[in-house]
Amino acid sequence: MMSTARSNPLVYGLLYAILLVVTYYSAYEWLIGYDWAREDYNYCYLIPFVVLYLIWEKKDRWSQEASVPSWLGLLVVMSGVILFWLGELAGEYFTSYLSSWLVVAGLLWTHAGWKKTKIMVFPLFVSLFLFPLPVFINTKLTFNLKLISSEIGIRIIQLMGMSAYREGNIIDLGFTQLQVVDACSGLRYLIPLFLMGILTAYFYRAALWKKIIITLSTVPLSIVTNSLRIAMTAVLYPSMGRAAAEGFFHDFSGWAIFMVSFATLLAEIWILGKIMPRPHESFIKKKGEAEGSDNIKQESPGKHGQAAETKNTGGPFIQPQFIVAAAVLATSLAFYS
Repeated sequence: MMSTARSNPLVYGLLYAILLVVTYYSAYEWLIGYDWAREDYNYCYLIPFVVLYLIWEKKDRWSQEASVPSWLGLLVVMSGVILFWLGELAGEYFTSYLSSWLVVAGLLWTHAGWKKTKIMVFPLFVSLFLFPLPVFINTKLTFNLKLISSEIGIRIIQLMGMSAYREGNIIDLGFTQLQVVDACSGLRYLIPLFLMGILTAYFYRAALWKKIIITLSTVPLSIVTNSLRIAMTAVLYPSMGRAAAEGFFHDFSGWAIFMVSFATLLAEIWILGKIMPRPHESFIKKKGEAEGSDNIKQESPGKHGQAAETKNTGGPFIQPQFIVAAAVLATSLAFYS
């Protein structure tokens, strides 16, 4: 019985993975082949590795917590299925992306229970960055960022002694005009830097207010550094010509600006570490230290082993949660086809 119980999670995972891939195949194909290939979201190719690392980091806590299956998780699964139907009817991929995320979270809650699911809340949250923003949010954000970056950029140019004025997203330098296009809005820096701030705050063992400052500061930081890049292009244009705004230098300056932003973020952590430091405050979690201020409660292996056996008896096809959830996904697949 014990070997069967231990094999259940693998069986569940394999069967659900097949159902999910078949059900959301068109959405995943578009996500990887088109959305991730866009320059604003090509950082998404790295997110799966980040999520896998976060899951691996929590493996000890996960194994120490007993699984308590819950029917409440099926409510989340059903919410995801409803979004799937709406997404298919509307032809909108973001709805399908969010639907698949809800289904995965709901299945995890259904089989592992809420206490175990809470352990994986942060990896689940970070996995949302796998998906690009909805089109209407992306368009509005790009437009506003272009205007803000253009305004700050022209202020920097004027501080450097150059004559310039702005009309919308056009910067007139007199001898030429620079257009701040969508690709230069700074969105490709804003989202990954914001995620970097979240991850940095997560690993930073400090007071909550410091974590909030680190995370929120990435927004103005990305805007200012992108504006600095625009100003630098204007300053170098007289000597470099179009090469300052195109080709290798344009791409290299984007990479350099992001590195400067990350270095500024680390400097910010160093400064915050000097302000009202707490005992054992550090950037890296020490071995054996629990997340936040909570300690991992150590219980006897026998207790967990007994709980696992009492909660996971029966084969994978006999568990009622599996039967219902698989039936819901299969129904969704039939609707899709």
